[in-house]
Amino acid sequence: MMRREYFKNMSNWDILSKLFILLLSVFQIMRWRILPQFMDIFYHLLSGWGFIQAGGYSGWDFWQYAPFGRVNIYPPFFQILLALLMKLGFNAIILAKFFETTTPIIFLIVVWWFIRKHYSQSIAFFTLVTFGSAFSFHLSLMNHIPSTLVFIFGILALDQMFKRDILRASIILALCFYTHIGASWFFIVSFFTYALFDKQYRKEIFLILLFALALALPILIAQFSVLNFITITGSRLGEKFFCQIKFIDYFLAAGGLFFVLKEKSRYYLFLSFLLASLIFLPYPYRFISCEGYFPIIILSAFFLLKLWGKWQTSIILRRILISLVVLLLFFSPTLSLSKLENKWVAVSGIKFSDSVLTSMLSAKGSTIWFPEDYLPAASLIKANSDEGDIIYSSLGIFGPVLGSVTGRATANGLLTEVKSSQRFDPILASKITVLTNDLDDVFLKDLVKAYNLQKIGETRIFFIYKNPATELKTRVRKANIPFWMILMIIGAGVGVFLRGWRRNPTPDKMVKKN
Repeated sequence: MMRREYFKNMSNWDILSKLFILLLSVFQIMRWRILPQFMDIFYHLLSGWGFIQAGGYSGWDFWQYAPFGRVNIYPPFFQILLALLMKLGFNAIILAKFFETTTPIIFLIVVWWFIRKHYSQSIAFFTLVTFGSAFSFHLSLMNHIPSTLVFIFGILALDQMFKRDILRASIILALCFYTHIGASWFFIVSFFTYALFDKQYRKEIFLILLFALALALPILIAQFSVLNFITITGSRLGEKFFCQIKFIDYFLAAGGLFFVLKEKSRYYLFLSFLLASLIFLPYPYRFISCEGYFPIIILSAFFLLKLWGKWQTSIILRRILISLVVLLLFFSPTLSLSKLENKWVAVSGIKFSDSVLTSMLSAKGSTIWFPEDYLPAASLIKANSDEGDIIYSSLGIFGPVLGSVTGRATANGLLTEVKSSQRFDPILASKITVLTNDLDDVFLKDLVKAYNLQKIGETRIFFIYKNPATELKTRVRKANIPFWMILMIIGAGVGVFLRGWRRNPTPDKMVKKN
């Protein structure tokens, strides 16, 4: 009976929204077999393993560019979470699959819930529709998990701000800085610009920003103190200039922006998102296809809402709205661009079917997880090395991947913006060297002879060698912040958060259901 009443009281908007989220969740779970799909998760898994070896958070990355390492500049929240879960016995690859599967779903649910709560059920549904148009954005949620977590935290912080709960909003916003560097500033700018537009929440927002930045000072000071270790090498990555342009979505967002400016304060948060997205401009890929695309989704949804408002009065607009929804959900024309030799060129012709649903149904998307190669290679590495030994791969990304699977430090390194503390020969430093089998035969023979390497096995894509002469080991650094202290800090933060602190609580004037 209660279940029947629940569905009876549910609006059509909510029914459609929940069906969409359910369908997307099913499609996402169906991709479990090919996950993990991106290299970033292996960086975080290996960092989590390094924290376990150190006994807590280490400000020195000794698990990459081993044995010398480099400064660890990455905010540690997600890596600490992985470390704690691995200490509890969870398999690293299962964790990678789990987070790549669930993080986009949680993000979508939180955004839908926030828009529904503070604006309307109808615009919340249209937000799902416009999200469904952007497969590249969906993939970025899986690839950039810490950044996605920041967007989840940032939306939750905005919710607390609208409740005028300064303390809780400050704690959540501060947590962003301990999770991802760039995405945190997106929400700082969003809060700040919204305060300029809407004086109703101005005082609360400035207090939230003040307290959040104060709580984030330790990680901010740590990051600014090691800026001299940053190199421009990472900024030259080809990914930086790979962009996917969705002209229809940008047209809809422009219409949404027009109505935001017309409606003024109530929807100025959407404008704040757009202005904040400009911080991603130095990295075109993130600005156009990833985090910077978020306000396009929201503004496009707002434009569709305005068309819906004219539904009853115009048959033409009714047909346009239906056509746009179908176009976004099942087609979503996209032009892929990249920058080659300082010129923007089309990577391929226009793709006329690049929506989330159709792309997931057709199993679009590459993967770097090849268990038929990694698992046999991992067995060979473990059998021919000790836990303190170092591994190296001729193809950089495979070093951290195999390190994550085997529990070995690597002479390779991801996040190339942060350089090694010193130059060294990675093959001389490594007990195990993994070479791809596409290397030139003459070069391969000369390399093996020069370093006196002993072949211990091969897989479909790897030749695996042992260097019996090396005596170098991983130089484990003691944790700067041990796990017991981390757990105490987390416990204190959770305790304060649950206790809460409301400053002059007032009804949320943002809520308007339709």
